[in-house]
Amino acid sequence: MIVLGRHRALAQDAWDELAVRAVIEEIATDAITHFDPDRLWPGHPSGEREEDGDPSFYKGAAGVIWALDYLHRVGATRVAEDFRPAMPKLMERTIADFEISFPTDYEKHGSLLRGDMGAALLAMRLEPTSSLADLVHGRAEANNDLPIRELMWGMPGSMLAAIHMAEMTQETRWRILFEMQAARLLAELEDTPQGPLWTQDLYGERDRWLGPVHGFAGNVIPLLRGWDWLTPTQQAQVAEFVPKTLAANAWRSEVGTTWGARSKRETPPKMCQHCHGAPGMVTTFADAPFATPEFDALLVDAGRFSWAAGPLTKGSNLCHGTGGNGYAFLKLYRRTNDPVWLDRARQFAMTAIVQYRGSQIAVGRGRYSLWTGDVGLAIYLWDCITGEPRFPTIDVF
Repeated sequence: MIVLGRHRALAQDAWDELAVRAVIEEIATDAITHFDPDRLWPGHPSGEREEDGDPSFYKGAAGVIWALDYLHRVGATRVAEDFRPAMPKLMERTIADFEISFPTDYEKHGSLLRGDMGAALLAMRLEPTSSLADLVHGRAEANNDLPIRELMWGMPGSMLAAIHMAEMTQETRWRILFEMQAARLLAELEDTPQGPLWTQDLYGERDRWLGPVHGFAGNVIPLLRGWDWLTPTQQAQVAEFVPKTLAANAWRSEVGTTWGARSKRETPPKMCQHCHGAPGMVTTFADAPFATPEFDALLVDAGRFSWAAGPLTKGSNLCHGTGGNGYAFLKLYRRTNDPVWLDRARQFAMTAIVQYRGSQIAVGRGRYSLWTGDVGLAIYLWDCITGEPRFPTIDVF
């Protein structure tokens, strides 16, 4: 199930905190240097359709600005830039991009990672106003009567937005919205031969996805993040169905456990990355506020699979790169207190730095994106220093 060509050997560089801190500063400095208030950031010739001036949170300017602000805010970097003057134009660009780039019914959704709900959350972080808070609430509330989709496009993303906004504003309306959407999300869970699952209506296709961006794990993320807002009955429901579904869809082998992109099929999965496969499932569910010996053993076995697979050849990024896979080890370190997982996370970090430098030399500049580029890697590197995993936009905003 570990596909040759998708993974590479570990770099032999030993963990060096001073060198890692220097790389974080270098990434932030490069991003600020290449920012243009009108054109934002250039795309990357990676074959992943990263266009010049992409405004989105997932792989464009909103995510990069958030990451640079966050890195400075937590003390990871000294360099800083005031991006507040760029926010009105960024918001306009986000709306225009959303309308022309995706199916016509998608603009109705409050999209956390591609729409202006995410951009408004960023603006709230930089310079909060009541009108921005109302915009986020309106976009999130609009998801009440739409297909739930998944974390990137629909209700699970707006539930995360409500959690982040409650932390920023202390307003009670965010909990009210979250509770309404949590009730609907749980009501739409379906019993299937592969355990309780949701059916995603995504890009013209209906299927049962599993991962933390498009599927089951992504729908559970806001339930875990907003655990204290769930009723005791809802908490018990989540604690029961999560282990059942993970076990029913698991692919087990001598090197560990993984999952496919969709509910279990006859063909073993090929991908082992954050968005599809063992690493993202561990990163999601190692934060669960419940445990059984079988559930925890499954998570550790999935960490074992992620380690056996090794770093990804796709690059150093979070969504489908070495940094994203490394978060599984950081989360297991926090859950188990076993230092072997921190050591493995740091070995992945040193390999990701080698990949980052190779890409930078080949292109002549960095890759300006949160989920698919260098600033996401910088946050992973910082978390490897602190030993405290805070996955961007999920755990922190």
